[in-house]
Amino acid sequence: MKKVMFTGDSITDCGRARPLGDRAGNLGDSYVANIFVQTWARDPRADVKIMNTATSGDTSRQLRARFESEVICHEADYLFIMIGINDCWREFEDPVLGVNAPTVDEYRDNMTYMIETALAKGTKPVLVSPYFLELFKEDPMRAKCDKLNDVLRELAKKYSLHYIDVQAVFDKYISTVSSYIVSGDRVHPKAIGKQVIAQTILSSDAWAEILRK
Repeated sequence: MKKVMFTGDSITDCGRARPLGDRAGNLGDSYVANIFVQTWARDPRADVKIMNTATSGDTSRQLRARFESEVICHEADYLFIMIGINDCWREFEDPVLGVNAPTVDEYRDNMTYMIETALAKGTKPVLVSPYFLELFKEDPMRAKCDKLNDVLRELAKKYSLHYIDVQAVFDKYISTVSSYIVSGDRVHPKAIGKQVIAQTILSSDAWAEILRK
């Protein structure tokens, strides 16, 4: 059985069980639950164990701090990491506290550490883009999010990893409808937004590789 871990922030957490969400009913109410349901709806004998260790509010700095004790210790075969929007949000939500938000360079360092730690343990990371539902790319928060995704593309190429561009999928979606359909605050997804993320992952080369017998 392949063990697949999802980790990150509130977009992935959504009330998952502590210390580990690892079966129906305790994976939380995020896109991870959608992936779980759709995987077994398609194949009742799917040989995949899905787990969730995301924590709401985490920046890449906080995820790095708990990475070994809460995430990589579960020895997953694949690890989907979706982190970064709080690295952006923390910078712009408060003019005082914002100075303590992770910079783009720190984000690169944090992601490099997590990638190399996972690979050393025999776990294959899959990098999932953070996103901000704003088409105006000069918006400061969107601009920083784009820089973080540039980092992920760079690291995916360097380490030969899958990169899943959720931002691009949402950009296409909200180019014709209001972002309010998928999120009330341009970050946290509603039901349709969760399904968009789930579909993006389920249709990726990374997921095809996982399901390959």
